[in-house]
Amino acid sequence: MRNYQDLAPLVLRVGIGAMFLYAGVMKLFDPAMVSGMLGGIGFPAPTFWAWVLIVCEALGGLAVLLGFQLKYVTVPLAVILLVATLTVHLGNPGVALQHVALLAGTISLWLSGPGTLAVSKQ
Repeated sequence: MRNYQDLAPLVLRVGIGAMFLYAGVMKLFDPAMVSGMLGGIGFPAPTFWAWVLIVCEALGGLAVLLGFQLKYVTVPLAVILLVATLTVHLGNPGVALQHVALLAGTISLWLSGPGTLAVSKQ
């Protein structure tokens, strides 16, 4: 009989990976908007950081979805969530709570590992 608890990280990976991948791909459609938003909140070199954000979200989301090197991929994604929550979404409790939930899931994946059906077991 299969231990269904082994599937928990897989389910979490699919949900969190899809969220980050979607966010990164959507930002690809309008990188100038992302750059403008970052510049508006005072980030230096906003175009550079916009592309760092887009690449991290898109490729990081794909890596989480596939279960590839989660110990390394989840760290920048957690930093993105913290920065976004503290700079952009702090005044919006609904979005801030969503980010806190995503952050909890990201940390959980960092702690638990990728689970079953993952590209790498780290």
